[in-house]
Amino acid sequence: MTEHTPGSDSEQIVERSDSDTEVEISPRPTARQSWLKSRVERWRQSGLITDEQSQAIMDFESVGTPRFRLGIRFNRLIVVLSTLGAVLIASGIISFVAANWQGMPAMAKLFLLIGGQTAAYWIGYQLQFVRGYPRVGEAIMFTGAVWFGANVFLVAQSYHLGTDNPDLMILWFLGVLPLAYLARSTSVTVMAVGIFTVGVSWKAATWVDGPESAFLVMGSLFLTAALLYSIGMLHLRRANLKLHAGPYLISGALLAIGLAYVLTFNEVFEDTRSLTILDFQTLSGSYLALAGILSAVTVAALVVAVRNSDNNAGNPIGRYAEPGVVALVIAFGWFTATLPFNSIALYVTAFNLLLVLLIFGSIVLGIINRREALINVGIIFFVIDLSTRYIELTVDMLDTSLAFVVGGLLLLGVGYGMERARRQLLRQFGITRDHGTEANNDS
Repeated sequence: MTEHTPGSDSEQIVERSDSDTEVEISPRPTARQSWLKSRVERWRQSGLITDEQSQAIMDFESVGTPRFRLGIRFNRLIVVLSTLGAVLIASGIISFVAANWQGMPAMAKLFLLIGGQTAAYWIGYQLQFVRGYPRVGEAIMFTGAVWFGANVFLVAQSYHLGTDNPDLMILWFLGVLPLAYLARSTSVTVMAVGIFTVGVSWKAATWVDGPESAFLVMGSLFLTAALLYSIGMLHLRRANLKLHAGPYLISGALLAIGLAYVLTFNEVFEDTRSLTILDFQTLSGSYLALAGILSAVTVAALVVAVRNSDNNAGNPIGRYAEPGVVALVIAFGWFTATLPFNSIALYVTAFNLLLVLLIFGSIVLGIINRREALINVGIIFFVIDLSTRYIELTVDMLDTSLAFVVGGLLLLGVGYGMERARRQLLRQFGITRDHGTEANNDS
């Protein structure tokens, strides 16, 4: 199919819709290409899209849909293979060093710690920013971040410090977080978020011994989830930081919904001694300080995000619903840590209501803010929760084999229906263009 652009009959992009797609790109830009380039540049400067998104739009329009999709798939394959290869190399080196650490000379240790770390970052920088291999370079940067964490624990071991110390995770986090922004790496951002979450929960667990320590950890994780999501909201307000918003938003949503799901079961509370409202005073000062800092930083981030929000400015629901849900997660974080009531039924009911609210809130907010990942998270947990309640209700009423058959058929039906509903929602709100595009993207 040949497409003629106005005012430039001799300059055109020729594309055939069959499998043998051919693309001819003239050396000079067409009038349509020039117009599109100017519009995309305006969108980028106004912060609507990032540099990577603007380049992706131009590539898509220049190359054509079939080849563009093929290139995207190869990009993902390159990322996966490069990351796996880099991690395997790092794991081999780290395990060798750990096994021979005590017998190694001091200079060899220094070379491995500093030289290996520097070499990994230098090679990653050269490949990502100089040689034009961004995905391989990012994978090696990811390896360098893993290496840094191994160095932290090896140094602690060499000075006879306990490696079961959560402070080491915090040091690891502080070391890799700047790298995520300097290298503009989403994979390192995901690693930093994971390290921070583990470090905070681990630190909270060390301050209290007893049956309620698990609830203190889960309370701190609720607060961490709220903090991560609010930081993601802040990143969306800056065009140069939007690249890193996804890991914070998705990690916060997954953590909050996952915790709410775990706490919907009676068994979680049955082995815990009865607590009263006065037990709030038994929380250690260190835990209260940690929880207070997490809550204060989250609230401050929410205030800044709401004030700087341009989206849904005329719609109070769209503007304040998201911060309201985050504030509710903060409240449930304190509720989980303090356990102020003696009724197990009250806790189970409260967390079931929270789970339903978070699931549908994730879907609705994903639609309002055009975030497909949040919609997917909500749908996945909706299916998981529905399946769980079905098993709870039917496993004692029906024969086991019949229950599995009926459950399998139900899950297939629900999955089919939810997939159709998801695609319809995405098409309706302009997140994807049509059914064929959605299907190809899912593959």
